[in-house]
Amino acid sequence: MPIGEAAGDATRSGAIIERLPTAPATAERPAQTVVAAPGDTLERIAATLHGDAGAMRWANRIRDGLEPAPGTPLLVPPGPGALVQAQAGESPSQFGRRLGIDPRSLLDYNHLAADTPLAPGTWLQVPAHAAPPRSLPSAAVVPTDGGQPGVPSSQFHRASGGRFPFGQCTYYVWSRRDVPWNGDAWAWFRNAQEFGRPTGQVPAAGAIVVMWGSWVGHVAFVERVNPDGSFVISEMNHAGWGVVDQRTITTSSIDLIGFIY
Repeated sequence: MPIGEAAGDATRSGAIIERLPTAPATAERPAQTVVAAPGDTLERIAATLHGDAGAMRWANRIRDGLEPAPGTPLLVPPGPGALVQAQAGESPSQFGRRLGIDPRSLLDYNHLAADTPLAPGTWLQVPAHAAPPRSLPSAAVVPTDGGQPGVPSSQFHRASGGRFPFGQCTYYVWSRRDVPWNGDAWAWFRNAQEFGRPTGQVPAAGAIVVMWGSWVGHVAFVERVNPDGSFVISEMNHAGWGVVDQRTITTSSIDLIGFIY
């Protein structure tokens, strides 16, 4: 794996935002640019450079299930990252100032061509240690075809058997996601954490949303997230026993427990 130029305090080619030579370090080590060799994977490169594979995937916008082609230049961020959605028309420098993050450090975590207004719904990666509370860990989600965060395909499956009773919300979500735990809907958030699944308070496509709604709680599957932050869920046993429906909700319109990625 040929190592390219170190980029911790260097101007990234083509970007308007520049890191000054005297700028203080914002992470454990400088960002680097490397070139993928035949057989390289993100995990292998990250392990070699003591980097974070999830942060690399987002920095280079490599979609779920894909690996870098040989000869591809790759940005290796200084450490773990987190995703935050930019506001409509916001530039990277405005985004950084709004979050209290040195805008120049965004170059260590994203390929940015210019400090121009971002498209609606754009997510930028920031250092995990500087991320606001409502952010998505980069390692928990992957870029989808549209560039939006989504749950890795490894977490989807069509289950068979009868671990959860047909007709209930738990049965339906179990048929869409890999659910190795048991329990009533309200307990899924805690149970998922005990099984090592990442959780949070921000919706993402493919996530399980856990909420109250009855004394045993309710779970649903996030089909997609809209640019305004609302999200479409599919569920069972909300419109009637065994009935699958879809509806658009927001985190403030439900009694949210959290999301399982």
